[in-house]
Amino acid sequence: MFKDLKVVYIAGFVLLTIFGAYYYQDILFSKPSSPVSVNTPKETVIRKFNVKGMFCESCKSKIETAVNNIPGVVYVEVDQEANEMKVTYDAMNESIQQTLSTVNSLGYTTGLKSSSGKLQVLDFNVTFQ
Repeated sequence: MFKDLKVVYIAGFVLLTIFGAYYYQDILFSKPSSPVSVNTPKETVIRKFNVKGMFCESCKSKIETAVNNIPGVVYVEVDQEANEMKVTYDAMNESIQQTLSTVNSLGYTTGLKSSSGKLQVLDFNVTFQ
């Protein structure tokens, strides 16, 4: 009696395995495709900023959340230890001045770093006397 039951279990297992392989063949046997993001702009610009006054992870997440809400910002990465922020902008909608004012309004000191990293722009409001 147990031999018959064992044969039934094995036959059921084989049938379910074959059915499952057939049913999920597009997932099991397909080549992985590269992920395609619809919202990623084709041309981006990366800018680096100095950010002073960060003391904790909460500061980092507060800055990232605020800067992510600026139009034209694709990605924000804040490095608390280096006091640096990298912002990836849509090349057609780069809003550096708004980024500076947003981070400054949170209570941090921010400056745009030059490509060499030696100079930084603290403010775009220049007055002549």
